[in-house]
Amino acid sequence: MYLIKNATVYTMADDKVREHTDILCDKGKIAKIGKDLEAKGAKVLDASGLVVTPGLIDAHVHTGGFDLASPDLNEATDPNTAQLDALAAIDIHSNDFKELHKRGVTSACFIPGSANVVCGTGFVAKTAGKNSIEELAVLHPAVMKCAMGWNPKGYGKRGQAPQSRMGVADIFRSALRTAQQYRDKKIAAGDDKDKLPPYDAKSEALIPVLEKKLPLKVHCEQFDMLTVIAIAKEFDCDYTLEHGWACNLYVDELVKGGGPVNFGPIGIAEGYGELTGGDVAYVKALDDKGLTVSLITDGPIYAPQVLLISAGEAVRYGISHHRALRMVTINPATALRVADRLGSIEEGKDADLVVWNGVPALETKAKPLYTIIDGEVVYKA
Repeated sequence: MYLIKNATVYTMADDKVREHTDILCDKGKIAKIGKDLEAKGAKVLDASGLVVTPGLIDAHVHTGGFDLASPDLNEATDPNTAQLDALAAIDIHSNDFKELHKRGVTSACFIPGSANVVCGTGFVAKTAGKNSIEELAVLHPAVMKCAMGWNPKGYGKRGQAPQSRMGVADIFRSALRTAQQYRDKKIAAGDDKDKLPPYDAKSEALIPVLEKKLPLKVHCEQFDMLTVIAIAKEFDCDYTLEHGWACNLYVDELVKGGGPVNFGPIGIAEGYGELTGGDVAYVKALDDKGLTVSLITDGPIYAPQVLLISAGEAVRYGISHHRALRMVTINPATALRVADRLGSIEEGKDADLVVWNGVPALETKAKPLYTIIDGEVVYKA
């Protein structure tokens, strides 16, 4: 049991800043928020002059499974690997994984890479506090990772489809259509095992997408975003758009589509084609119109501290401080369908908190002094 005393608290449940506020953590949950709280036997953390926020959430990482020499999260042998599960590829003892909680990131969505059109399932997990990735998992599976654009076009170099955006879109649609037909045959067969179609692992993995139990989580940018919206509408699937560079060109279409945008990483070299439009200022128009926007690092492509830097850059470009903090806390929790447990400081939610020496995303000096996951201190500066 932990009692944090006298902090400045950003709960992210609303836009209020609560001064001189206490937070009681008990049995891994936030038990109470208020002033002058007492709890017999609790460990007391005096946070006078300090700031407390929910733990940061990165909605898009390959951390722990993406050694660039041999990425375990890229099975580049088939354009459709829907049956694969990112859980089998994450090493919690890798240096990049161990760095997450030290930077205030208490949860993340771990996903396959984008070598394939349909890449496999990803999951949401805590970043410290247990002995295995299975124990850290919060929601498994959580998403079906897919990819548009340049990455999956690499099969063309081997004389295999896809080698064009046309081919990528066709394989995407074909995978969903095959899964749709497979599901319909299973339903028609009922209890008659003789009428069941031959087992298809890829289609089995995609059935939850067709039933809206899993959203499509699609690597895309530029006009690829419009293709994703069209495919999701065609098959009545939920989706999130990953990276979303040049989203400023399609504000109305993205807002009408309604799928959350997980933007980033920032700081891409403005080169050509897909490598343009990475300015975080572009998300302001989406946020102003009510679309759920989160900021991501694509870790380990970018280090976990870039998540907070991204929020600070958003503030510099005119996004309000509270809205920027939402983009790394409650917004990703909402996009990942775990907001009932994560993303804000509310009674009954998981006690995932960060104690800072300044106001994160507003003061450049702000660094985590304590990271708390499930009510236990997992990092002390």
